[in-house]
Parts: sequence; C-alpha cells; structure tokens
Amino acid sequence: MRNEVWSEIGAFLNNLRCGNVDRKTYLHFPELEEAERLRKSEKVNFEAELKKLDASQRKQIEAYLETVQHQAFMEEERAYCQGYVDCIQLLAGLGMLNGNPDIDQVITKMKK
Repeated sequence: MRNEVWSEIGAFLNNLRCGNVDRKTYLHFPELEEAERLRKSEKVNFEAELKKLDASQRKQIEAYLETVQHQAFMEEERAYCQGYVDCIQLLAGLGMLNGNPDIDQVITKMKK
C-alpha cells in the first residue's frame, strides 16, 4: 500500500513541480544558477581526466556518479514532498482545513 500511495502522490507532486517554470510563483535561486555554471565548467576538466583512465576505472566512477545523482534526486523529491506535508499540516493547525481521517492515514503511512 505504501508504494502505491507514494507513487500516486509522487507523480502528482512531480507534475506540479515540473510545470510552468515561467509562472510568478516559481522560485529562482541565483546560487543554484551559479552552481550549475560552475558544474558545467568543471565538467570539461572532469571529462578530460576521465578519458585518461582505463575502461574499468571509468565505468566504476560513472556508476558512482550515477548513484550520487540518484540519491540527490531522491533527497530533492523527499524535501519537496515534505514541504507539501508541512504546508498542509500548518493550514490544518490554523484551522483553515477540515480534518479528513483518510488524509491523516495517508500521511501517517508516508512517514513510516
């Protein structure tokens, strides 16, 4: 059940997140843009050094990088979803949302 719930909620939230990046409420972080610029410039040097390695060393480093990228993506997903949960809990705590036992149950299952 947990995987099904997470799949549905994750797909819904991912759709929201990947929507219109030109909307007024979309956050743009200059630090993120600077980090992306730095990554691109370092990538050229990294790829040059990577070419100096033999195939098995290259494959091992590439596998590690894919694992690190996947973990970072999953941490981003979790933080994004946690923000939604926190917002809903804040609104409910302020009495702006009616309680719903079904939603409480879903949130409880997601936190396990």
